[in-house]
Amino acid sequence: MIWRESKNHFDDCYFCMVSVMGCKKSDRHLLNYPNLESAIRPVPHCSDLPVPIFTEFLGLYDDEDGANSDEVNDHDCEYDVDFQGPSSEPSLFNQAELNDLIRDLDLSKESSELLASRLKEKNLLHQGTKVTLYRYREQEFQQYFCEKNGLVFCPNVEGLLLAMGVPNYNPSDWRLFIDSSKRSLKCVLLHNGNIFGSIPIGYSVKLKEEYNNVKEILEIINYSAHDWVICVDLKMVNFLLGQQSGFTKYPCFLCYWDSRDRNQHWIREKWPPRECLKVGNKNVINNPLVHTNKIILPPLHKKLGLMKQFIKALDKDRYCFKYIRNYFPEISEEKKKAGIFEGPQIRKLLRDNSIKDSMNEE
Repeated sequence: MIWRESKNHFDDCYFCMVSVMGCKKSDRHLLNYPNLESAIRPVPHCSDLPVPIFTEFLGLYDDEDGANSDEVNDHDCEYDVDFQGPSSEPSLFNQAELNDLIRDLDLSKESSELLASRLKEKNLLHQGTKVTLYRYREQEFQQYFCEKNGLVFCPNVEGLLLAMGVPNYNPSDWRLFIDSSKRSLKCVLLHNGNIFGSIPIGYSVKLKEEYNNVKEILEIINYSAHDWVICVDLKMVNFLLGQQSGFTKYPCFLCYWDSRDRNQHWIREKWPPRECLKVGNKNVINNPLVHTNKIILPPLHKKLGLMKQFIKALDKDRYCFKYIRNYFPEISEEKKKAGIFEGPQIRKLLRDNSIKDSMNEE
C-alpha cells in the first residue's frame, strides 16, 4: 500500500471506511477494502509492467582513498540546494499557526490573549502577529445573529456558513438538531458527512421545551426556506407534530401503537400506520409544524430506548436477566433493573452471541 495523508474522514480515510465491527475470522474475506487516494493499492507486475532489474546502488561512491570526496560533496550540493538541516533557532508562530494552537487547546478569549502575550514576551511570534485579535474575535460573525424574546438566533444561515468557510451551501447536506436541557434550549446544524463542525443557529436560556416555543423558533430561523431534515428525540417529536405529551394511548407518530393494550405488545408485530395527523384525533392536539418524513431519530436514543424496554419486559428471575446481570458486574443492581445502560455497553452486548441462547434458556 502507498499511504498518504487523508483529506477527511468521510470519503478519504481508509480506517473510517472499513468497518470490522462484528467481523469474525471466518468472515474477513467478505470485507471490502476501498482504493483511495490516501491508500493506493500496489499494482501487480505483468508483461506491460515488468519487475525492475537491479544494476547498482544509485548515489553510492567509492570513497575508500578519499579521492572522490570532493566530487561527492559537489554532487550533494548540486542536488541538495534546497535542503535545510535541523536548526537550533526557535520556530516562530505566525497568525494562522497561533490560531490553530488556540483552537486545539479550546481556549477562551481571555486565555487566548494571555497565551499570545506570553509568547510575545519570549519573542516567539512573527512580526505582525496580533495579540489582541482574540479580544474581538466574535465580531466577524456577530452580524449574522440577532436576539428576540430571550432567543439568540441566526436569520441568515447561508451567509453564516459561507463566512465560516463552507464553499457552497446546500440544505440537503445539513440536518437540524434541536434539544433542550434544564438550563437551555439549542438548535444546531450538523453536516451529514461530518466534514464540517456543528454550527449553532439558536440558543436560549429562558425558553422551555414547549409547542409554542418550538413553533416560534422554526419561524424565526426561517425553517420553511431551508427544509432541513430534523434530528430530535421522541419528546421533541411530540412538539413538532402537535401530539399530546405524557403517557398517551397513541404516542407513536408512525403507527397507531396502543400503549394500553399490554397483552399485544410482545405478540403483535404490525400496527395500523398513522397516515395523517388530524387535530383532535388519536392524541393530536396541535397542527404539525413539519412533515413526518423530515424527522429522524438519533441512533443512540433508539438504542437506549429499546434496551430500556427490553430489560423491563424480562422476567427478573429467568436466566436471560441473570446473564445480563453477570455480564455487567460494574453496573449497580438498580440501574440493571431499570434498563439504564450506556452506548458502549449496549454495543458490547449486541456483539455477544450468547445473549441469544440465554433468551431461549428454559
